[in-house]
Amino acid sequence: MLDTTVAIIGAGIGGIYLAAELGLLGCKLRLHDLDDNRLTEIRARGGIDVDGPNGGFAAIERVTTDLVAAVDGADVIIVVTGGNAQETVAASFAPLLRDGQIILLIQGNTGGSLVVHRALDRAGCKASVDVAEMDNYPYSCWRRSPARIEPIVKKRWLQIATFPGNRIGAVFPRLSPLFPHAVAAPTAVCTGFMNANAMLHVANCVANAGKIDRGEAYKFYAEGVTSSVARLYEAINAERVAVAAAYGASVPTLEDWFERVYGVRGADLSETCRLLTTNSDGPYQATGTPNSWTHKYISEGRPGRADADARAWGGRRRRDAGDRRGDPPYDDPRRHRFRCDRARTRAHGPRRDGRRADPPHLREQLCLSRSR
Repeated sequence: MLDTTVAIIGAGIGGIYLAAELGLLGCKLRLHDLDDNRLTEIRARGGIDVDGPNGGFAAIERVTTDLVAAVDGADVIIVVTGGNAQETVAASFAPLLRDGQIILLIQGNTGGSLVVHRALDRAGCKASVDVAEMDNYPYSCWRRSPARIEPIVKKRWLQIATFPGNRIGAVFPRLSPLFPHAVAAPTAVCTGFMNANAMLHVANCVANAGKIDRGEAYKFYAEGVTSSVARLYEAINAERVAVAAAYGASVPTLEDWFERVYGVRGADLSETCRLLTTNSDGPYQATGTPNSWTHKYISEGRPGRADADARAWGGRRRRDAGDRRGDPPYDDPRRHRFRCDRARTRAHGPRRDGRRADPPHLREQLCLSRSR
């Protein structure tokens, strides 16, 4: 049994599954959410019932909306709110942190540990804490009731990285007992470029836009990943692997990742996705269909501001006075040209031999080697 006190921030589906698994390992748990409706039945039950041959009861010591009560004295603080809320959460608990605590993002999406590290600095955090991220969510489960889950499958391979990367030697030994299938990654580039959601979710939604617009439910992977969508996956995946390699990180292809994590490899990605849905331990049998273009599969699965995604995908345009970067208002016809011109001259920096040269501040942020 583990003698680790873990605070889980976020009582959505991911937080509940995480509490169930860590509770069975013997961790002392606190579960926090801003919405008390998510906590009521779990608090009344005292924890979460876990069905299955290795099931049992996962006790939770504190089920609370009080952030102070959740993080005070915790060894590990796991943020499982989704990528869009990580910066806000970090700013909220920054003044509450104490030396020696570990913040773990599950999952880190792409660059989550950098975002959280910056948020803590901006909020004036004085404590000496470590920030780590996991590349993907570790479990798939059915939620049978608010306080009862049934596991489907655990990922066989996960990566954990820290920012900065040279802290992984101190942090990983404390986290590995909680996640036995995880390995230590040398930098957050490895975990960030192995964010499977960014590859799988957005392309699927765009390719099946007609169904989503009409409100038609479909099996997200088994039916949504046709041979054409599989080819789109392959193209996106090839670019991801190449960009990661340019930053010195070796990441598996999507086909290799599916086989390493789930032990499944079909003749092509379309068949693989069908098997991952129809197999008895298929992790995607519980995956639902997005019902709007503001769903997290879009807003969280790509870099950028969530409010901008909502306006773009939702077909809405609001009148505003521009923004702090000096853009013209949305209804100003100069806006599109202004932003494109600025992107060419500022965001991408100078070019060398016809290729983009990353601006110095970006190269510095991504210098995450173990020698740092």
